[in-house]
Amino acid sequence: MRRPIGWIDKTWPGGKRSVRVEFFADQIRWRFRTPADDGWRSGEPTADNWAELEEKIRELIQRGHLFQKELALVQRLASVTRPPDK
Repeated sequence: MRRPIGWIDKTWPGGKRSVRVEFFADQIRWRFRTPADDGWRSGEPTADNWAELEEKIRELIQRGHLFQKELALVQRLASVTRPPDK
């Protein structure tokens, strides 16, 4: 397993929340943590979370830290789970 990708989601309705994404083979595990939480919790990402993850992966690819297969996996899973644009 590679190191998780993480950031702070400042657009969350309840304030800020930490986001951690972990890759396991052909699966992605999303974990979230708000200041009120005792630990990390699994949850469903928003469309903005998918877009942010894709942007972070593109930056890491440019620096040579990730591979195209992670980007392809994110794009494939995002198209399946992301709600359609209106």
